Amino acid sequence: MIGNISKAKNMGDDADLNMALIALSSEDVLTQNEGVAAVIRIGATAVPQLLRLLEKEEANRAQVVYALSQIGDGRAAQKFKEGLRDHDERVRAYAAQGLARIGDPQAMAAALQTLNDAGDELHLDITPSVQTLGDMGLKAVPSLLELLTNEDVMTRLHAQRAFELILARLHGVVPGRGYPSLEAEERMRSEWSANGNYDYSAPPSDRAVAVEKWRQWLTQIQE
Repeated sequence: MIGNISKAKNMGDDADLNMALIALSSEDVLTQNEGVAAVIRIGATAVPQLLRLLEKEEANRAQVVYALSQIGDGRAAQKFKEGLRDHDERVRAYAAQGLARIGDPQAMAAALQTLNDAGDELHLDITPSVQTLGDMGLKAVPSLLELLTNEDVMTRLHAQRAFELILARLHGVVPGRGYPSLEAEERMRSEWSANGNYDYSAPPSDRAVAVEKWRQWLTQIQE
């Protein structure tokens, strides 16, 4: 009896996965999104099928790589690394996100490489790699400080947002987890102001002063 129950459950799981993959392969974006959500819920069991799906020319690579990045399974590591060279910026960004989720040594370099890829349509200052670097904490700060002096305005903007996310977490302000306390927000604003009030659109001399203050700050907190 137990064996029959287990077999029936496995058949149900397979059916759910097949339905999710069919939805993911739909030409309708809403249906695709439903399929992505379903395979993410299924989790590691879906990984082999998703990897095989990437081998098909007609596959919606961005959606598949996004699903794999959210599942965060090490079996997708090679596909994530290949995805960094994809012509689709969404694939590149989600591939970097996936490497971070599985703790790959190349994750930070990949996130910095894709910092400007796949900006949010409603919030162009946010990209998947802005979020990824923001989750990395202090180890990402030296590289972000370098980018705060970059000649490209969007690179500076995205680096600033990633750094702000790191600083917010240091003060206990975690985006997406309810409203932060007024004290935490005030501490963050005060620290930002005390270290030069960096603004990606400010004159180069002002940005340079702020970046140098942040370098001194980083040295102090790491001692």
